[in-house]
Amino acid sequence: MGKAVLIFFSFCSLAFATDIYETIFDGNCGSCHTIKDTSSAPLIQNVIKKYKEKYPTKKEFVKALSNWVYKPNKKNSLFPEAIKHYSLMPELGIDKETLQGIAAYLYDKKD
Repeated sequence: MGKAVLIFFSFCSLAFATDIYETIFDGNCGSCHTIKDTSSAPLIQNVIKKYKEKYPTKKEFVKALSNWVYKPNKKNSLFPEAIKHYSLMPELGIDKETLQGIAAYLYDKKD
């Protein structure tokens, strides 16, 4: 019985963690990186696609995206044309662990 409860709570915390990163994305990143409007930044699905093309494994994707968002710079941007159009993304002040969680959420995102 004890193992079943532990497994249940582990599963719930995993589901909750995904919801947390989705919520953080929607409340922060999603205000510029939407799914329909390019007035502020590239569409999120285009960002995901380009990062998956360059960094196909989840580990590579999470590392690359979270590192770039943590410290945006022109030198290693996958979107130099977007920087010309929108300017460089500002530093958000979000810790690396949270950015890694958001990146993992985006990698697994189905839509």
